[in-house]
Amino acid sequence: MQTITESSNLFNPQTVQAASKKYVKAKMKLPKGYTRSALLKAYQGKPSASFIKASMKGMKDNDFSRIKAGESARDNKTKININKLTAKQKKELANFALKMINEARADLKLKPWKYSSGVQTLANDIAKEYTQNKRGINNGSHYVPGIVRACQKNGLNLEDNYVEDMAGFTSPTPKMTMTAMKKNIYFGLKQMMFGYVGSNEKGRNKKNNYREWEHAGDLFNTQGSKNTDGDYNYFGFSVSKNGKVYSMHFISVPTFVVNSSKYNLSFRP
Repeated sequence: MQTITESSNLFNPQTVQAASKKYVKAKMKLPKGYTRSALLKAYQGKPSASFIKASMKGMKDNDFSRIKAGESARDNKTKININKLTAKQKKELANFALKMINEARADLKLKPWKYSSGVQTLANDIAKEYTQNKRGINNGSHYVPGIVRACQKNGLNLEDNYVEDMAGFTSPTPKMTMTAMKKNIYFGLKQMMFGYVGSNEKGRNKKNNYREWEHAGDLFNTQGSKNTDGDYNYFGFSVSKNGKVYSMHFISVPTFVVNSSKYNLSFRP
């Protein structure tokens, strides 16, 4: 199941908390009780009550998407156009996402994911496929044909979606601050890590909103595979638009795919 956030809700006075500091560095920490063994059971469709409780705490404690403060004056002042992100801006956003992912992975004693120019190119091509074919997270599923075409274009012999996790948000305009965009990324990652299916922060106290941990299994390389669990991926990030909905493409290529002569025909991370 894909998740969608509404960017307007991130800055609704009813959902945004006042910050005690003007600037706050975003952090992502997994709470006690969020373990790989518990995640695996959730990934397999059998989350324990204690794991759901831990996930709820994770949504609460990781609050960067819920406060007014940005990371810096520069982020607050930097205006970006999501439809026309520069290569430098894409890399900055990818590295922000990667920092959040790796902070959480460190809590599980997992190897860090690595930013990759090759995967960034793949992410850009996947975003183009979504945009050109008028697809997005609001369609309710990954655009697998486009993902496959982009993978094959980049030298990956993959016939399904093995590279994309997706979240999204709505916005009436493509123009926003770097702070706002980072908060969208942060909230999307929280949704995926903690199995949360609500569209904003308001429903985080409802247990029935915690029920989808397939993304978490991807982000933490924990899917019950003896050969690949605990491994790490190469990472890139892109955004596409469909109507007023923006899809965030968290693209990662597993190490075992990169090292496989069967799946890797010419791809270079």
